[in-house]
Amino acid sequence: MTPDARLARLTDGYVVTQLLWVAAELRIADELAGGPRTAEELAEKVGADAGALRRVLRGLAAEEVFEELPDRRFGLTATSELLREGVEGSQRGAVLARGGLYYGALAGLLDAVRDGGTPFERVHGMTFFQYLDAQPANSARFQGSMAVRAVREAAAVVEAYDFRRFRSLVDVGGGSGVLLREILGAAPQLSATLFDRPEVVRDAQLPAVGGDFFSDVPAGADAYVLSRVIHDWTDDEAVAILRTVRRAIPDTGTLLLVEAVLPERAADDPAAIRMDVHMLTLLGGQERTADEFAALLDVGGFRLDRVLPTGPRSGVHVLVARPV
Repeated sequence: MTPDARLARLTDGYVVTQLLWVAAELRIADELAGGPRTAEELAEKVGADAGALRRVLRGLAAEEVFEELPDRRFGLTATSELLREGVEGSQRGAVLARGGLYYGALAGLLDAVRDGGTPFERVHGMTFFQYLDAQPANSARFQGSMAVRAVREAAAVVEAYDFRRFRSLVDVGGGSGVLLREILGAAPQLSATLFDRPEVVRDAQLPAVGGDFFSDVPAGADAYVLSRVIHDWTDDEAVAILRTVRRAIPDTGTLLLVEAVLPERAADDPAAIRMDVHMLTLLGGQERTADEFAALLDVGGFRLDRVLPTGPRSGVHVLVARPV
């Protein structure tokens, strides 16, 4: 591809995101699971304008997301299979979140780059999590997207790190408990506690405590896990969380951070770089290099011992730290 063609294709990325979002919203891939259909047949099933839908499908066929057949029908490809609900590796939730929830926040990116602040807050006038609290439908989309990713990451974390060495563990900011369930499957002897905001853990089917990790967390466990927590916050806020955990953890304990680790060169891990841009756009948080994590941990009362990769599909590492 020539440089001008590549730049033009990148510039049109905004169109592709929205085409994917429309297809995911209308559940087109699920409708095609039984075999190819015309745009007219699909439009009748999903409640859409046939002419406009056909143009959307052709736009996605040009990107090889759907297959355009000679008889005006459209079929699934290996890529569009992942837009189906509930299939292994489904990315429908991620597409719904990016196209419907994240997309609009980018309108605030230029002002944030010029003058500071968070693009999402500039556009919506509130923080990302305040917005989710006020928008149950968008909150459900976000949680659905996170749940699919969490399942994939949890399996990779448990494969990479042996939790059987511990007697007790607290999963701090553990959400619905996806990672903790995976850990207990590998280490059933653990006395484990799920810790998150009271409304998050209210219906958890695990031993759970509600609270605020800026104030306190359950004390005295052998290990504390924070998965995809630190990247949501600024350096000062991240240090405050780490200090809360330091007050709770015994001097002989182990802290495990599950996070993306930025490469020194962006081209070495583009997915991690894109995640960092998500953090910039939505939360004002950030992904970090191993050295940056080590510096945060040092201020928070820990020493970084080692960084364990968990495999290319998960996108995360396990950072093992000790209290000092």
